[in-house]
Amino acid sequence: MDIKQLRLFIQVAEVGSLSGASRLTDLSQPSIGRVIRQLETELKVTLFRRTGRGVVLTEAGLLVQQHARTLLDDATALEQALAVQSASVSGSLAFGLPPSIGVRLTGGLVEQYRQAYPKVHLSIFETLSGDLQERLLDGSLNLAILYGSSISASLATVSLGTEDLQLICRSGQPEAEQVSISFREMLQLPLILPGRRHGLRALLEQTAFREALTFTTDIEVDSLRVQLELVSRGLGYTILPSQTLKASHARDLVAVPIVAPTPRRQCVLAWSRDRALAPAAGVMRELVVRLFGQN
Repeated sequence: MDIKQLRLFIQVAEVGSLSGASRLTDLSQPSIGRVIRQLETELKVTLFRRTGRGVVLTEAGLLVQQHARTLLDDATALEQALAVQSASVSGSLAFGLPPSIGVRLTGGLVEQYRQAYPKVHLSIFETLSGDLQERLLDGSLNLAILYGSSISASLATVSLGTEDLQLICRSGQPEAEQVSISFREMLQLPLILPGRRHGLRALLEQTAFREALTFTTDIEVDSLRVQLELVSRGLGYTILPSQTLKASHARDLVAVPIVAPTPRRQCVLAWSRDRALAPAAGVMRELVVRLFGQN
């Protein structure tokens, strides 16, 4: 049972016929009949009794009508309250995220935010996690997605979940045919990775240190687009979550799981403890938490 079913039920009850409800709603009589039968099945009662002039409510239908009106009034009040809230959220918001997350999240996030809060002036920054943390601390960003290692104590955070990192290689390379590759074997490959200020690089170096392994890179590139371009040309390998590769729509690249151990990073949404979140930032925080797991 949902709000649309109840609204249609009320309309049929008020006009006393399926044909009358059809004219009001632009739905066909068979479609309206199916909705009413579905509602009767869900409630396990008969809602209408047919007459020569149309339909009338049964006793059960009268009871449902009474409660349905209350539910619809509450739903309308909620819609109005949310509309008022959306209209009242204004100001500006500076939001940052790393490129490997931005490639799959930014478009849908901004679209939904703008639809709900059109009065907010948005500034989106896509850069390395180290830069994002500095911007949060100096106040030039209100919110940012960071990786969970080396987070300043001056920042408040909420967890967004974890991501397994995988080896990204070009189709046709021997590694692309493997079910998985060990962390030790991965370190023997020519790696194309961002610089030391990037959270991903720091995580990989820490993992190598714990395993007593030597960590080196062949090419340092901070641009995600350039990393993938170089890998697609067969110049080396990079390391990213598989979700990022899917969002990039790179057809000639393959993600291979890394094992023994699997490098895994924690993603958090962060903001300064010293500054209260404005309403524009508060609603963005809720939207990011909701959308992150879906992308």
